[in-house]
Amino acid sequence: MAAVPVPGEPALHLPDEQMLVVADLHYGVEAELLRGGVWVPNRARQRTERLLALVAQVGAERLLLLGDVKHQVPHSSHQQRRDLRRMFAALGEAVQVEVVPGNHDGGLRELAPGSVRFHPVQGTTIGDVGLHHGHAWPMPEVVACRQVVAGHNHPAIAFRDRVEKLHTAPCWLRIPLLAGERYDRVGEELVIIPAFGELAGRTMNREPLTGFGPLLRNGYGDLPAARVESLDGLDFGELRHLMDLRLER
Repeated sequence: MAAVPVPGEPALHLPDEQMLVVADLHYGVEAELLRGGVWVPNRARQRTERLLALVAQVGAERLLLLGDVKHQVPHSSHQQRRDLRRMFAALGEAVQVEVVPGNHDGGLRELAPGSVRFHPVQGTTIGDVGLHHGHAWPMPEVVACRQVVAGHNHPAIAFRDRVEKLHTAPCWLRIPLLAGERYDRVGEELVIIPAFGELAGRTMNREPLTGFGPLLRNGYGDLPAARVESLDGLDFGELRHLMDLRLER
């Protein structure tokens, strides 16, 4: 069993488990931006509707939220709490909701109904797929799976088209895993899932390659050799060959 991308969407499907996986929803980000003086429309309802549509599209019976379901830490605005409760209520009527907490998810359990299943921060395994958010060391059983999935990094690719217009688009990273002192048994690849939240995104070929979780910071993945894929399945090649796409002007 392998997790396969849902065409055109920042989501993974595990058909054998009837499970949909998304990461980095960041409910409450609009309220946090407003605290800093930036107003953007609250898209919480549309985000939830997108999730429900994807659940129906793939026929999922389980929905795994792979961390950073919420955005604001350590405080939690009224808007964030309201949006999260509405989201859990709507999703809970359609699917079994599960959460692997991320670094933004402090206090999330208190906002979720009892029907939501919480996995350890160190991750969980579904068949031969290991899943964790990516901000903390995963348990050895997660890393030993053939395919390891994480969020946290919000990967996107930046490029200029033939008329010199700059574009940025979410992308998948498929990173070869490397064994080391902490994990002597590792799987084949680490798949970094793009952020589901519309306002999250980090261009992998434009910013310094820093700020990753402990797996990549400590050499357990060959990041320059990562395959970069668009949401529609276009293979851009290896990340090390994409660091200069005529971005500087």
